[in-house]
Amino acid sequence: MKRTLLSAGVLAVVALIVAPAGAAPQEARPAPAENFFAKSLHFTNRGIEFVYSKGQGGVERLTGVPFKDTGCSEERCHVRTCDVCHKKEVDGKASYTVDPEVAQKACDGCHGAEPGIPDVHRAKGMKCMSCHSVREVHGDGVAHDSYMQPGVLETHCEKCHAEIGKSVSHAVHKARLDCAACHTDRFENCLNCHLDTRLAGKKGGQISLAGMLFLVNRSGRVTTANFLTYVYRGKTMITFAPSFSHSITKQGRRCADCHGSQIVRDIAGGTFVPVRWENGRASNVKGVIPVVDGMTWNVPFLDYSDGKWTPLPNPAPPLLNYSGSCSPLSKEQLAKLVKPRGAG
Repeated sequence: MKRTLLSAGVLAVVALIVAPAGAAPQEARPAPAENFFAKSLHFTNRGIEFVYSKGQGGVERLTGVPFKDTGCSEERCHVRTCDVCHKKEVDGKASYTVDPEVAQKACDGCHGAEPGIPDVHRAKGMKCMSCHSVREVHGDGVAHDSYMQPGVLETHCEKCHAEIGKSVSHAVHKARLDCAACHTDRFENCLNCHLDTRLAGKKGGQISLAGMLFLVNRSGRVTTANFLTYVYRGKTMITFAPSFSHSITKQGRRCADCHGSQIVRDIAGGTFVPVRWENGRASNVKGVIPVVDGMTWNVPFLDYSDGKWTPLPNPAPPLLNYSGSCSPLSKEQLAKLVKPRGAG
């Protein structure tokens, strides 16, 4: 018998003709219901768009380019299916698993630790899910704006380290200082993210800075932040955002690292220069740097062309952005840092 191809419309008519008398027409299959993971930050990756937006004081203020045109919302940065963390091959067939080693490989794909950076937790064999909760990974059915939104993350040092009041430092600072301010070792800070280059889909448009730890206020505590500077068509911007470095040390910082340091004295005196551009290279101070309300940021802003950096002549003062609900330290807080420990 010769086969014929029937259109969807013809098939629908045939179905009605051959249906038993009195039978109701077959309803279309309903669309699959959305699962709550589809609203998670892992699925949507909407946090980047949120902090970029001009409504949040983000980089869109500098560029005027809508987020959808930046190329930052890439599929490789999303976790679209459960397979990414829960698929395991068994005898050549796919199988669901909650094996922590499989999940850890998925974490490392996007959040892998930098080689050579020690951490007391990793040294003890702990993995990402040793601290982070299932709710943080899978979401809770609410479309949160960013992981930096208060209440989104429920992983805190105090959940495991409840007994922290036995040292002098803990007793003096009490709950006003976040654990990370004393117990993190290294942070990634970037100078001069050249957005013209990045928006053109090219790489190499920033300079890494090592050895700098910035302090900001957030949720009633002094905590750590990273420092990012931007250049776009001759315009400039600086962003500070709360940041947690997975480079935890057992030994905390010394009092002199923050109190009465040369960096703090320079900030108070208005002479602080965190980064210099000399002989075609950036050199930066190393140490703890409080981000203080009203301070002037003496950093070089550069153009980038054909792989070469060139200082911008007389750039305008940069826009400032305090992202993730953080804010600069007050003049009163700076005054306490200027005094060496034990003075006054």
